[in-house]
Amino acid sequence: MFRSIQGKLVVVYLLLIVVAMELASLYLMRELERSYIGKVQDDLHQSAQLLAGQLTNFFAGDRLDPEAVDQYMERWPGEVLVLDANGVVIGATARLSNREELLGLKFSHDDVSPAFFGNTNRRIGKEGSQRMAYEAVPITVADNVVGVIYLKDSLEEAYARLQDLRDILLVATLVAMASTVVLGVALARTITGPIRELTRTAALIAGGNFDQKIPVRSGDEIGQLAEMFNRMSRQLKETMSEIQDEKSQAEAILTHMADGLMALNRARRIIRLNPAAQRMFQIQELQALGRRPGELAEGSGLEEALEEAWDRNSALTRQIRLKDRVLQAYITPLTGEGRHSGGTVVVFHDITELERLESMRREFVANVSHELKTPLTTVKSYVETLLDGAADDPEVRDRFLRVVDGETERMARLVRDLLRLTQMDEGTLRWNVRPQDVGELVAETVGRLRVQADRKRLTVLCEVDPETPPALCDYDKIQQVVINLLANAIEFTPNGGQIRVSVAPEGADAVRVTIADTGIGIPAQDLPRIFERFYRVDKARSRSMGGTGLGLSIAKQIVELSGGAIAIASEVDRGTTVTFTLPAARTAEVRPS
Repeated sequence: MFRSIQGKLVVVYLLLIVVAMELASLYLMRELERSYIGKVQDDLHQSAQLLAGQLTNFFAGDRLDPEAVDQYMERWPGEVLVLDANGVVIGATARLSNREELLGLKFSHDDVSPAFFGNTNRRIGKEGSQRMAYEAVPITVADNVVGVIYLKDSLEEAYARLQDLRDILLVATLVAMASTVVLGVALARTITGPIRELTRTAALIAGGNFDQKIPVRSGDEIGQLAEMFNRMSRQLKETMSEIQDEKSQAEAILTHMADGLMALNRARRIIRLNPAAQRMFQIQELQALGRRPGELAEGSGLEEALEEAWDRNSALTRQIRLKDRVLQAYITPLTGEGRHSGGTVVVFHDITELERLESMRREFVANVSHELKTPLTTVKSYVETLLDGAADDPEVRDRFLRVVDGETERMARLVRDLLRLTQMDEGTLRWNVRPQDVGELVAETVGRLRVQADRKRLTVLCEVDPETPPALCDYDKIQQVVINLLANAIEFTPNGGQIRVSVAPEGADAVRVTIADTGIGIPAQDLPRIFERFYRVDKARSRSMGGTGLGLSIAKQIVELSGGAIAIASEVDRGTTVTFTLPAARTAEVRPS
């Protein structure tokens, strides 16, 4: 019997009725318990609200009248405490055995704390073996809490009723089981039960729950059907998993790609903006969704480029300019059944840095050409003059040759500086990094340039803090930095001025070198560009003094490659202060040479 579907269904029906009755009993008992307990709590709450309204009649001055409240509460049924605004018990019902002990005491309990802030608080707890319901309700006058009512009531009667109902449900379950055995034989002739199970599982799978599986307990027709159904469920799960993986991969690519991506629907509204595009347009995706692209970049030419792509129905590339960025936009209309029905994809490549580098390259070539043109023109003109016969005059010849030699040295110095910058840019410049006494280095450099300073009657002060630790650096390269900075200070400080050079510790990890002069200073608008290559504040004066415009650039690059930093501060006609730091030898990490 039990090998047939009919026999199995009888057993299944019997089990189902047991489970159903148990679940129904559990649900019913839970709801009844909630109802009974809720009724006790509601009765407590109504009693508390009624009492709170009555007690406001005893509010005098700025508090409740303790004597009046106590007299009133003595006749009130149940177990109730009344607290004033300070938590002192001013009233208690006669049912409380320790009533007299409680009066006048400060009552501190977690149950009543929320009530002092205007909130009703209730809980279920135990008092000995008794299950109790507790509630604390604020007494308010003109929205001010002037006291608290604390009530409790026994739940034992409610739980006794619930136990009676459990007994009744147990008997009902036994009767239902007996009835099921009789009716199951007739109902087992159908197969609606298994079909319903298949239908239920199919609905869950259709809802996306592919983990559903029908147990295969036999080899009959229903078992075979269940096995095929489970196979279909596994295949669907694998297919959906593959689709989800591909979707996740595509999402990860869009999220982490360096280029910005904007997707538009057929209504030409934004439906997707990846993180890179959000950074480019400085807007969050949620703020951009549903808007037209031109709203994110007004006046950039993006909207016009999109219109052109839509009109041509083909991909195109356009350069658009934002406030602080230059973007290369690759616009591709997606065709579907109708024209542009698939929307549009725009990929943005940030070429701001490329534009800046190209501009720097053009400016660099122009500067180098200009720097070489002047001395070459001078040399050419003087050589032509000598060839035309000036060489016959020894005095003129010697003077011209000195000029040619000076211009040649100027070009050689420019080439050396350019070569050094190129080596630093490419990382091919050799470094001899070791602990160095920066104070000694600076003092030696000041001595080498003191003759130039004396010619202008400049006072050069050199101060070295004896606590200065050695710095980890290349002696020759840092000396070149000091020479460049000190030479600038000498050149741009008027006769009779002062230059102060100091060396001192910078915290525990660095050495600070400061060169301050009383020279002509640098205008504020020129300070941000002062370390750029070939940048001069006074171009004519700098060239006349033999400068290449690369000294500060070289100094900055050497200091930064040494692990330090350089800064400049200046006021016109007040002087300039240049400060750079180097890592102290005891804390810094030695760079490979």
